[in-house]
Amino acid sequence: MYYVDGVKENSLAQSAGLLPGDIITHINGEEVTDGLMYGFLMCNETLTITYIRNQKTANVTIKNQFEDIGVINDRPFIENPKSCRNKCIFCFIDQLPKGMRKPLYFKDDDSRLSFLTGNYVTLTNMKEEEIENIVRMRLSPVNISVHTTNDELRIKMLHNKNAGGILKRICYLLENGITVNAQIVLCKGWNDKEELTKSLTDLYEAGVNSVSVVPIGLTKFRDNLTQIEPFTKEDCIEIVKQIHKISNRAYREIGTRFVYPADEFFVKGEIPLPPAAYYDDFPQIENGVGLLSSFVKEFNLSFANRKPHPVLHKIVATSVAAYPTLSRLVERFNEKFQTKIEIIPIKNDFLGDKITVAGLMTAADIIDQLKHKKIDYLMLPSSILRSEGDLTLDDKTISDIETALHCEVILNENDGKSFLDALCL
Repeated sequence: MYYVDGVKENSLAQSAGLLPGDIITHINGEEVTDGLMYGFLMCNETLTITYIRNQKTANVTIKNQFEDIGVINDRPFIENPKSCRNKCIFCFIDQLPKGMRKPLYFKDDDSRLSFLTGNYVTLTNMKEEEIENIVRMRLSPVNISVHTTNDELRIKMLHNKNAGGILKRICYLLENGITVNAQIVLCKGWNDKEELTKSLTDLYEAGVNSVSVVPIGLTKFRDNLTQIEPFTKEDCIEIVKQIHKISNRAYREIGTRFVYPADEFFVKGEIPLPPAAYYDDFPQIENGVGLLSSFVKEFNLSFANRKPHPVLHKIVATSVAAYPTLSRLVERFNEKFQTKIEIIPIKNDFLGDKITVAGLMTAADIIDQLKHKKIDYLMLPSSILRSEGDLTLDDKTISDIETALHCEVILNENDGKSFLDALCL
């Protein structure tokens, strides 16, 4: 259903007699299930709209000129997104402490959100007609959490009897012109080594656009969950080598690397970051893959022409994973402009020290680890805030941090130019 919350003046909808409060149920006899389907069905020259008004059903026909007909809908584009039916051994949400805000515990697994926002989905809760709708509506690209192409292993890792057949479904999408990006959350002793090589080879030969391989995130809240060991430095070195064998083959044959290790593997393995060109057009950057190399490139492009000027005394706080890279950039900045900006890595005590990314830093950890420092201005990555830009993971605001540390906070976006701009303030 699609709710008419308003009608624009002098629009086709107004001319047809649609009113606020009407509920559109069908267009040309096809059910309107959500905003995506509404938009898709609008692409017809003649629209027979079935709607409910005062519990009575009526129809109206509109000659469409492929323009906005003027229906205003103030509700979420995707209402009631599908939740995950899996019980994955690597699920991050299952590792969160109790008592946090409710939305943090929602596990979405909705292909529509994959298309709209880049979320990764497992396809385990989809009926065949929903797969057909992806093809029919050209919802491309689709981002799929694969983890392994071994059906038996995938069923075990996702704890879902419907988790098999993923390669068959991917091939069907590819054969029908849908671009597929894939993700593998790597778990030591489960889907690594030979299993990883098999999965990457299967996905490459099927024609998947790109694959990211990311390590499992392990918080300190894993009681009663499957015990999984973290990857060591030596493990990370071998994983990167293993991935390079497939990516080098892809580069020779199709001109792109196809599969990209997460930045954490380079950081923990103490492997030099590859240049930005390694990541082609950064098909997996929304998954945090290639973010550091992109960051360095953006910083360097702006840094070369940056002119010296007075700089506020400040401290930069960053994540443990980003610290080695960002500290080198700050060192270069200090050397060029004769400044004394300090950069400090914030250990994640809230979720456990195995969590090292900036997006999971908390206000409590920032405050606790900087409370003995004299700070005038504090630089923080904006990624510590939720998408609305107001709250940290532990429900604190930037004002809370400023009050606790008696300083002013400067936020920088997650790119090298914004970081340099913030350093220059």
